[in-house]
Amino acid sequence: MSQQPKIYRAFALPLAAFDYLKDFQREYEREHRVHLNNNQCLTLILEQHKADNQAR
Repeated sequence: MSQQPKIYRAFALPLAAFDYLKDFQREYEREHRVHLNNNQCLTLILEQHKADNQAR
């Protein structure tokens, strides 16, 4: 993960979104054998989403 400046905000996620985040985290850890925290998982999800949209 890059060492870009970070912005700290508290926010709430709907349960379904949080469940998706945790499922993503567990699957990523299984596939890559590396532990990610929630922030790192959300960053990866957003980076993938951005890349998918830019590819269109």
